[in-house]
This record gives sequence, structure tokens and C-alpha cells, in this order.
Amino acid sequence: MKNIELFPKEAKAIVTINPKVYPLEVVYAACYVLLDKAYFILDGDPEKEIKVIIRAKDSKIGKKELEKIALQLHDELINYATYAVQAARNQAVREAIIKRALATNLAEEEYCAECEETLKEKAKEIEMPEEEDLFIEDPEGIAKPWTPEKAKGLKKPTELED
Repeated sequence: MKNIELFPKEAKAIVTINPKVYPLEVVYAACYVLLDKAYFILDGDPEKEIKVIIRAKDSKIGKKELEKIALQLHDELINYATYAVQAARNQAVREAIIKRALATNLAEEEYCAECEETLKEKAKEIEMPEEEDLFIEDPEGIAKPWTPEKAKGLKKPTELED
């Protein structure tokens, strides 16, 4: 790949990232997820080019494993970029829900009608599953609530003595 340079003797790789494609916040999040596999050093100009230097935690790591970590970084970049886009798209819905929750204690005339309309519009866009799809089969009875009355050989807890 053009943007991955491997240095197996030094147990490091350098990944060059275009900040116009992946903002610095997305790069931070992607690196954070992979911290258990390698050390990450960020360098470069966040306006022009971001360089992620990946140093293996194990100095005996091979070229394949180093390349695998660099490719996983790319996967995480896409993952968090998608998350950032979805969060931006859903911001109006989240704000409307919060305003609605905070407005429940307000008098009727103080309530934000605009918030109500936004919430109704966004609710129409969300497809809810049918009620019968919300439940799964439980032939073993695992999902049934457990109570001490149903347990054989156990006694009910008594009140604590002072």
C-alpha cells in the first residue's frame, strides 16, 4: 500500500493519513482501540498530513503481524469515521429527545413546539420491529425471572439484625 511503510527490523510501521479524509479525532479513536497491540506515535501537520508511527510492543514481531496492525488501523479509521458521520446526522434527534425529557416538568405554554415537531419527523424515519420480533424463543426457561420462592432448598433472606 502506498500509505504504509514497514520497517520489520525496527519493529515499526508508518501509516500516512490524509486529514481531509480522516479528521484527527477519528485518528485518535482508531489508535486508542489498538493500544493493546502496539504503541502509537502521532506526528506531522494535522492540516496537511498525519503520520502514525506504530511500534510493536514485542520487538520480535514479524512483518506480517506489523502489516496486520497497520491494516487494522485502517479498519478502525473507517469504523470511527462512520460513527462520527452517524453521530452528526443524529444530533438533531438526540437534542430533541433531551429537550423533550427536560421539558416534561415545564408548563404546557413553556414547552418547545419546534422540538416536538422535530421529534415526530425523526420518529417517522425510524423503523421499529414488530412486537413479535422483539421476543425470542426460550424453550429452556432461561429468560424467566428468578425468585427465591422458585428455588428449591433455599430460604428467603431474613431482615438483618442490628
